[in-house]
Amino acid sequence: MSTRRQCLSILVALSISLTACGDAPSQERSWQIDNSEVSTSVPRPLMPDVVCLDLQTAQDLIQDQGVFFSRSNDASGQSRSQVIDRNWVVVGQNLPPGSPIGEGEVVLDVLKISEANEEGLC
Repeated sequence: MSTRRQCLSILVALSISLTACGDAPSQERSWQIDNSEVSTSVPRPLMPDVVCLDLQTAQDLIQDQGVFFSRSNDASGQSRSQVIDRNWVVVGQNLPPGSPIGEGEVVLDVLKISEANEEGLC
């Protein structure tokens, strides 16, 4: 079997297996092989509801969805770094729960846990 035919067979099998994953939102990809086009649909992960979770737990849930790069911002406006993630609580997220997410798209607004408790936010 030629290398091109092997690649085409692999791409078709991948397309079939990914199609069986369900009705999750997808990101369309296509390749040109010889003169025929092969297209696959890759399901995108969905944003969990992470408000009122500590930052570490929120990041873990997002990573469980398959997205490994998210950002966090100090919601107090003081531009503090979140060195120990468990000391911070998520008070806002830029994407609503259930929306499709990708690498670098998630931004979490955080406060120190004591500040969020004082404000009655969580």
